[in-house]
Amino acid sequence: MHADRVTSRLLIVVLVLLMMELANVSRVSAASNVAIIIYDHGVTEQLTWTKNGNFVANNTSSFTQDDRVVFAYVTAAVSSANLTWVWSNPEGQSFKNDTQQVRCDVSPCTFISYLPLAHTSAALQPGLWTVSLQAGGAILYSDHFSVTPVVTQDNYWEFDILQSAPPRVRGELMVVIHPNNGTWSSYVVRLWYAANVTAHEYASHRQLNVTTLQDTFIVDLGAPRHDGYTFVLSFDVLYSLVSLGGWDTGNFAFTWQESSWGTFNDGYHFIPGSFSVTLPQGGGIIDTVGINAIVLNQSVRAGSKPTVVFTTTLPPGLRFGWTVIYRDYTYVNSHRPNSTSGNPVTGLSMVLSQQIPVIPLSLGSLSLWAAAMAVILVTTSEFLSPLYSRTGMVTLNRRRLRIAALFLVAVFLGSVVYQVILLQSIVAQVSR
Repeated sequence: MHADRVTSRLLIVVLVLLMMELANVSRVSAASNVAIIIYDHGVTEQLTWTKNGNFVANNTSSFTQDDRVVFAYVTAAVSSANLTWVWSNPEGQSFKNDTQQVRCDVSPCTFISYLPLAHTSAALQPGLWTVSLQAGGAILYSDHFSVTPVVTQDNYWEFDILQSAPPRVRGELMVVIHPNNGTWSSYVVRLWYAANVTAHEYASHRQLNVTTLQDTFIVDLGAPRHDGYTFVLSFDVLYSLVSLGGWDTGNFAFTWQESSWGTFNDGYHFIPGSFSVTLPQGGGIIDTVGINAIVLNQSVRAGSKPTVVFTTTLPPGLRFGWTVIYRDYTYVNSHRPNSTSGNPVTGLSMVLSQQIPVIPLSLGSLSLWAAAMAVILVTTSEFLSPLYSRTGMVTLNRRRLRIAALFLVAVFLGSVVYQVILLQSIVAQVSR
């Protein structure tokens, strides 16, 4: 009986071990004629092969855009099969397909596929990637891994709109370069709307030499450094502030465009950027629009000179830009007499709405009333002429009727002449 109990216990232990082993092994039938037993799979940054043909892999699901390669591996028992790895980008689109005809004479065998990452188009698509293994058209499994961008610099832009018309805008760009085990001695930036560019080191305020090549500016940072760098470029902004609907409206649009090539112009690293645009005294923000699909996270700081602040992360090698639309109330108030500039229709409207002292009528209303009454009186006078047949007795003094009509005609013509003179005076004031 004791021996039977020992045998039963051993049998239970064996069954438990067998179930644990089966939990780690998945049996997949990819097609009616393909049987695969998968023992292990995953993604890793590095595979180390041993002398007996095995390998050591440190599974990971996190990669950066500067990692050299992503390996996908599978350890399985299979006689012969066509295996296809499908690499899908964060948008769910197929990025790369790798099909292999595999054969395993001594099971289990390990098969791999890889995705080059650093300095490739894959590195420019950060997010959650998927690699799936297929056999005979059926998906055996899917693994996920993330690719995060490497930030080598931050840009901090500040623009101060000193006045809207004539436009005067001052700009600053602070560049923070992070240590990345590299060295540099210069920085290249392309500013299409900038002039009078100067640069200085942020901490010491030491002036830096700036070389200008058309709209490209090269900042000499001095001796090569590898521990990071922070410097500031100051410049005047040209050709980017325009009026909307004429200068009399007080509505303006400030546009800025730039090319985000990144540190060393490598064209691969993302650049976080923050922007601050200070409006003139008493200005009011209307809207902020990103150019080239740039998404802006916007906020407005209230004050006597409001400031619109927005941030974004710039993909490398992309020409980006934005437009801030605002209303300059100070400009409108200080140029109220000039509100007819370039818009005679607006000036005429002001003249017609001019109120007449004592009489509760405007010039436009008086002109219309005088013209209508003159027409009625002249018509009535004509109907009383002896040339027309009469059906009854009408006792009206035609002479006085005509005098009243002529008086109203004089009032009408006088109001029109006064309107013309007033309009001309406004135009002359604007031209001065």
